[in-house]
Amino acid sequence: MSLFAPLLAALSLIMGGLALIIHGVRMRREALGRRVSLIHPLPIDRTGTIARKARAEETELVRRPFHGLPERERREIVRQLSRWGVPRRYARGFFNGSRLVIAAGLGALGFFTGAQFSFVEKHSFLTLVLVIAMAIIGWIAPIVLIRLSARRRALTSAAGFPDALELLVVCVEAGLALEDGIDRIVIELKHSQPELVEELILTSADLKILSNRDVALANLADRIDTPSVRSVVATLSQTLRYGTPLAQAMRVVAAEMRNNSLFQLEERANRLPVLMTIPMMLFIMPTIFLIVGGPAALKLMDHFLQ
Repeated sequence: MSLFAPLLAALSLIMGGLALIIHGVRMRREALGRRVSLIHPLPIDRTGTIARKARAEETELVRRPFHGLPERERREIVRQLSRWGVPRRYARGFFNGSRLVIAAGLGALGFFTGAQFSFVEKHSFLTLVLVIAMAIIGWIAPIVLIRLSARRRALTSAAGFPDALELLVVCVEAGLALEDGIDRIVIELKHSQPELVEELILTSADLKILSNRDVALANLADRIDTPSVRSVVATLSQTLRYGTPLAQAMRVVAAEMRNNSLFQLEERANRLPVLMTIPMMLFIMPTIFLIVGGPAALKLMDHFLQ
């Protein structure tokens, strides 16, 4: 009996440890499933884990990037193609195929355009250069458009960041944690700032899953990639690291972002007189010259004709 009790205790400890390990693995899979469902809604099975097929589709974009493009541009490609009903697993192939089609189409257009001019027909080298140039333009143009769209989206998200920070200050002062405050302001901003809301949802998912909050905030700064947002992220990281009051730090950062926005508006307003000089010289000044000097020119013409 004295030997049976230690064996039973050891067996109980082993079974309890295995149960804890299995429970931890299951909770980790469920947490990852919730995170990915927040980022990209995917089918989830009865146990709460991501379906095997959906997981393969999701990781396809990570393992096979779009020719080394940054994450922000890859997400913009998937977002734009999703509007046309292209599934995420086909986004990479569809995008590259579209680039090939556009390059081939512009190359053919350059060939037929060069064939219409006699001086190009006599010089086949010029025709070849024209075809290659048009094909290169067709290959690069989609990437340029995607980068412009991603940059415009980032600027739109950064423009609504001061409002989000002020709402977050109210939530933090009311006793909510940072993650819960972000979840709350997402509900308030989903109609007025949809671009910023999507980035905040990703940040909230990262804060709940990742062990280090600095990494989650750094991911937000990399996605938006503007100096103002990077300044906010640096301030929040230092605040969370050293334990300073979060609400006070966010209030200071929100005031700084408001001031920076006002400075940018003043700078754009001060550039308006210089920018208005060009259209005034091109469109207004010739009209004034015609009105003022037109009658005199007509009289001089009548005088010399007589």
